[in-house]
Amino acid sequence: MALQAGVVVKGVDRELPLTVRVDSRETQKGEGFVALRGTKVDGHRFIPDVLAKGGALIVCEAAAYREEWSSLYPQCAFILTPERCEYGLASLASVYLKSLERLRETVAITGSVGKTSAKNDTKALLEGYFKIHAAAGNYNTLIGCAVTVLAAPADTEVVLLEMGANHRGEIAEMTRYLPPTIAAVTEVAPAHLENFGSLEGVLQAKTEIFASENLRCAVINGDNGMLCKRAEELRLPEVIRFGRRGEVLFAREHLSWEKDHFTVRAILTGLDGLSFNLSLPLAGVHQLYPLCCAVAIAGRLGLSSREIAASLPKCRNSAGRGEIRLSESGAAILDECYNASPAAVKASLAAMDSADIPGRRFLILGEMLELGTASVSEHGKIFERALRVSDLLYLFGEEWKNVDGTADYYYDSIDALIEAVDGTRPGEGDVILVKGSRGNHLERVVRALEL
Repeated sequence: MALQAGVVVKGVDRELPLTVRVDSRETQKGEGFVALRGTKVDGHRFIPDVLAKGGALIVCEAAAYREEWSSLYPQCAFILTPERCEYGLASLASVYLKSLERLRETVAITGSVGKTSAKNDTKALLEGYFKIHAAAGNYNTLIGCAVTVLAAPADTEVVLLEMGANHRGEIAEMTRYLPPTIAAVTEVAPAHLENFGSLEGVLQAKTEIFASENLRCAVINGDNGMLCKRAEELRLPEVIRFGRRGEVLFAREHLSWEKDHFTVRAILTGLDGLSFNLSLPLAGVHQLYPLCCAVAIAGRLGLSSREIAASLPKCRNSAGRGEIRLSESGAAILDECYNASPAAVKASLAAMDSADIPGRRFLILGEMLELGTASVSEHGKIFERALRVSDLLYLFGEEWKNVDGTADYYYDSIDALIEAVDGTRPGEGDVILVKGSRGNHLERVVRALEL
């Protein structure tokens, strides 16, 4: 196996695919373990524990390797890296990706919002037509993408990756090791501004995905002028646009509330030019963008509009990303507690505002993280909008304290917030939006309100 310069392989010649973990506690017999060196915990400390459990592969820094391990644990292969372990892992994944004989496409999706939904929708549309292997959860870092690739079965035809970033250069790095043939950008919007500096910085970071040496097609949000202009400047080999403008279109979109869930209706036009009706329980019209991204990718892989339309019912919102849950009292809980960029929160508020909800509108909003100097301004805009949309408003997270007028709506603990919501006795006809950044842990609120 020809790994990058400086990487050394010791022990048995281990066959792939293989499940690889970054948490020693989760690693089982026959699986691999990457000994990451973090700011608080050094994974190298736990290598003996993994070996004792029957670990099949260890990726570690060369300086931490002990010669006796290969003789004591002959079932294990060791990949020794001269620097951080993720690069050794990525190098191994790169080699394995090239070895997949039946691989037709490597698809990678990024974007400020909607990338996980687009990935899940793409997987749903392609299953049944291809042997597809997709990233689990939000495995969207270099490590997550490498782990995904290493677990791909040998007969995989389509590898589907999600690439996220909060610093410039991260997506370029992922693309260098695992170059996609089809690369998609769902949206460019204010997110991680603390590190990117500006919307232009976000644009530059997301479009790093188009630097892939294997790129054959770029799929982009056709309603984002900055993104479309950037795609033209890069002179990409093929561009498919989706949205209200482009080659894959949605039109006559309408959001309604039907007893205990939102329903989005629209007319979609596929890459082959044929149109079809859509009716899905999505969390808002904004969910049409990741869905159309998936439709564009499926069309590029040869699926007809008729085949895509038949598979659309499999596209569903997932936990933390628009899934509807019902409380025992009959109130509907809109679980959006996984992501809270300004664009994502505005889209959710628009959905709550436009739908004909029979009861009260509860808004439980966590803070939006990593916005840097734009934080006060962006939180202020959301606060003003939330006041107009909500019947009852609850705010959680330190960033809200800096916004004028929020004191009467602010809660400094999740327990106090839950108690306050329970005191209003939400019931049938009421809709409770729970929206926040992952770091707010608002899933605790969702679980409590379900009871």
